[in-house]
Order: sequence, then structure tokens, then C-alpha cells
Amino acid sequence: MRTHSLASLASLASFSLFAGACLGTDSSDTTSNVNGGAAGSGKGGVRGAIFTTTVDGTVVNENHFATKPDVYLDGGPGNNAPSHAAALAAGDYYFQVTDPSGKDLLSSDHISCRRIRVSADGVIVEAYAGTTYIRTGNTWTASACSHATGVDADHAALGAITVQLFPYDDTPNNGGVYKVWVTPVDKYAGDDDFVPTSASDQVNGEYWAKGVAHGFEPKFSKTDNFKVGPDAPPPPPPSCGDGDVDAGEQCDDGNTMNGDGCSAGCTHEPAPCCGDGHLDAGEACDDGNTTSGDGCSATCTVEPPPPPPAPCCGDGHIDAGETCDDGNTISGDGCSAVCMTEPYCGNGHVDANEVCDDGNTVDGDGCSSNCVEESGCPEHC
Repeated sequence: MRTHSLASLASLASFSLFAGACLGTDSSDTTSNVNGGAAGSGKGGVRGAIFTTTVDGTVVNENHFATKPDVYLDGGPGNNAPSHAAALAAGDYYFQVTDPSGKDLLSSDHISCRRIRVSADGVIVEAYAGTTYIRTGNTWTASACSHATGVDADHAALGAITVQLFPYDDTPNNGGVYKVWVTPVDKYAGDDDFVPTSASDQVNGEYWAKGVAHGFEPKFSKTDNFKVGPDAPPPPPPSCGDGDVDAGEQCDDGNTMNGDGCSAGCTHEPAPCCGDGHLDAGEACDDGNTTSGDGCSATCTVEPPPPPPAPCCGDGHIDAGETCDDGNTISGDGCSAVCMTEPYCGNGHVDANEVCDDGNTVDGDGCSSNCVEESGCPEHC
């Protein structure tokens, strides 16, 4: 446990002033403070940088937010950059939120709640749970605490996370500007085991001296200013396809495509199956039913075409053994029920019971319509 009296902190502040360390007081600056050197090296500096970002880390060095809970901490690498780019050194760090000058500590939970770990890959991989203290009247009560985290989308494969800075109080700065600080645990100049006991205590034993901002020395710290206010760009309105299940949506898979389980209108689609009329993976066909014998089987495989029917009398085709086929099996129409040619007047053949047959059934041409010779026609007399 490290304890520091106010006297020793004042001495430390004097040393810091002698060494040239001071706190910025520009209330409008929203740029990162990046110094060289290795974390906790004792050589005057902490390597790398920190940024404020969104919960998924996709907007690096975002410094204008709509609400305080929207602000998350990201350590080092930017979008599409390697993890070691501008990375903090591996180790444990504390963070705090102050006004731009650093004089007013705004973080409202205990320092033990604000401890993070940076991996050798240069990304934040853990936000530790701690113990904070809540005052009711003159009594302080211990309570477990932790900061919310998100998955850093750019380096998720490395286990990278973002860490929510909230809870912290409103800034006294008229422009809505805040400052976030990060310092190695072994360079923290405050009392990280402090436990408030009296009504006049602050949860962190809050103090400020020039050169030491509540235990954070500028030369051993990284800072980034950010702004929270109503003039920050509003988040986009909820919509189907944004990846969040909003009111009125049953699902949202981040797109507006049908056929993937969540429809273009963000409603649940039935699981793909044979017979749903959609050609799904593993199906050769899908005709909207599970009936075999129609070209697509009950398991959605292509069926061979059915064999043609056996030739038969009455199918309209003159097959072997047939002398005619008029598409029916009715006798008396010139083609019998067994597909044999029947004798009839007008077929051009003088059949039994015919005297003549001139190939038609027209009267007045010497052979009557019933194949009897007509008188007065010399060629038939």
C-alpha cells in the first residue's frame, strides 16, 4: 500500500515544477497529449497515446459525444493500424476524468474501479473490478464497481476492448470539455488504498497541487480532451439493418437481405428447408412441395423424367400392328376400336356392298354419296 500525506504531495508537486512538468489550462483544446518514453521507466515519459472512442472502437480519436456514457477509452492504435502503433507499454494503468485544467476531479468512483491492463500487443485487454464507496449522510458504505467495456472491432482478434469512462460528474467548463488521463499504476502518486471515513472526505481523497493532478503526474501520464454536449452530432436513427434489434424488430443481422434467417424487414424467417420454394444450400431443386414424382423429389433432388407411356390404340400415333389411329377407340368412324381401317364410302376403294367409290361422298359426279352409280353418267354406265 502506498500512502502520501498532503505535505509529501506538496513536496512532490514542487519537484515536478522543478522538473518542468505543468498542467495545461486551455479549455478548448481537444487534441491528444503524446509524449515519448517507456511506461514507468523513470526516464520522464510514458510511451504511446490514448484516444476517446465509441463503444466498438471504430471511430478512433472521436472527441465530440452526445452524452457522457457514450465516451470510451481506447489505447493507442487507430483504424486499420497495427496494434503496436502509438501503443501504450504493456502493464496496468489507472485512468481519471477531470476538467480541462486537471484541477477538478470529475470521476466519481474510487481509483480502484478505474484500473486497466494493456497487453504486449499494445491494446487494452482488461478492466478490473474494484471497490468504491457511497456516502449516505455521514456514513460511507463499500460497494463493488467496474466499468462497462466494448469489443474493439479493429483488434478484436487480440482480445482488445474499449472501456467506458462513465461515471463522472459534469465539467464546469462552459464549452463542455473534459480531459481523460492515463498513468501507470506504479507512477500513481495518490493513495490507491484510500478509504473515506468522514463526511468531509471525497471518495478518492481528492486533492490537487500544481504538477500533481489527483495522483496523476503529467510527465507520467497520457491525456486526451473530449467534448460532451447537445451540439454533438446525434446518433443515426434506429433502422433495420443497423445490427441492433430496435423496437418493432424481431431480429437485425446487419443487412436487409431476405433468405438468411432475418428478413429485409427485420422479422424472423423460417429456417431454410426442402419445400419452401427457395433453392437452399444442399438442394438441387425446390418446387415448393415435398411430393416425389413431379421432377423434384421429397428431399429436393432432381428426379429423372418419367418413361413415355406404352404405345396403344387410341393414342393418335400409328404404331406397329395398326393401320390407323384416330385418337380414340370408337368403331364406325373409319378407324375401328382396334385401330384397323374400316370400309366406308368415299375412301376410293370399292369395298363390299359398294358399286363404285370415287373417293368422295358428293352426288352428281356419277358415283353417289353412298357409292351407288348414278344414271345419266356415261362413264359409269
